[in-house]
Amino acid sequence: MNKKKISLTVLILTYNEEIHIQRCIKSVYKFAEQIIIIDSYSNDQTLKLCKKYNKKIKIYKKKFTNHSDQLNFALQKKIKTKWLLRIDADETVDENFFINFYKIKNLNKYNGLNIIIEHNFLGDRVSFGGVYPSNQIRIWKNKHGKFDGKPMDEKIILETQKIYNSKLRIIDNNLKGFFFWINKHYRYAKQEAKLYFLIKHKKINYNKNDKKFTQKIFYYKFPIFLRPVLLFFYRYIAKKGFLDGVVGIKFNFMQTLYYRFLVDCFIMIYLIIGNKTNKN
Repeated sequence: MNKKKISLTVLILTYNEEIHIQRCIKSVYKFAEQIIIIDSYSNDQTLKLCKKYNKKIKIYKKKFTNHSDQLNFALQKKIKTKWLLRIDADETVDENFFINFYKIKNLNKYNGLNIIIEHNFLGDRVSFGGVYPSNQIRIWKNKHGKFDGKPMDEKIILETQKIYNSKLRIIDNNLKGFFFWINKHYRYAKQEAKLYFLIKHKKINYNKNDKKFTQKIFYYKFPIFLRPVLLFFYRYIAKKGFLDGVVGIKFNFMQTLYYRFLVDCFIMIYLIIGNKTNKN
């Protein structure tokens, strides 16, 4: 196999990812011409581990605002390759990812590839509940798009929508444990609440073909605090999340009921603060 057949740069965002970063880099290293790391000032061994691969890696530091801003910052760097791959530090590509990538016929007809994302929750695979298959544009042609600026659920916006629905797979498997998950989703809930107000006040642009985001807009039309319960039963019963067994109930309870309830709590807090500010 000719490893130089496709010219590719990999983009990775990092913050204290010493437990993941080598696993991620090793999964793409042989096939990437360049790997760009955008680090949010890690204070662990992340950058030291990255520098072990410095033949291909370029490291930049930027204070974190949101994922979209970090990735657009990466796109401003000097990138000569034809294609870009975005992968999170706690992800790896499937072992046959690049073999199958090279087999795609008439690849140059497209400017983006939908990739299947496999999800794991605390080490266990999640296959039902509407989570799998989850498709995201993770490969696109250089200089053909930028990220949309949303505080959550950022998407690459391509100049023209010539998307190939591939069977390539990326595996999401965070190893940091339950308490990290709780802290991360506490932060995410704050960002999601901000996204809600952008949606409510129609201050956000999005692609109407983005099915996931249009579903989110529909979700927020339901009453606050009731919608997490409705979504839980939709995912766990209607979308057969129960077929995942024990991990199914854990995932749907935490990712849907707990997380979405937390988002609504922040929305309510922001509404109360906003009303008090307006009265004053």
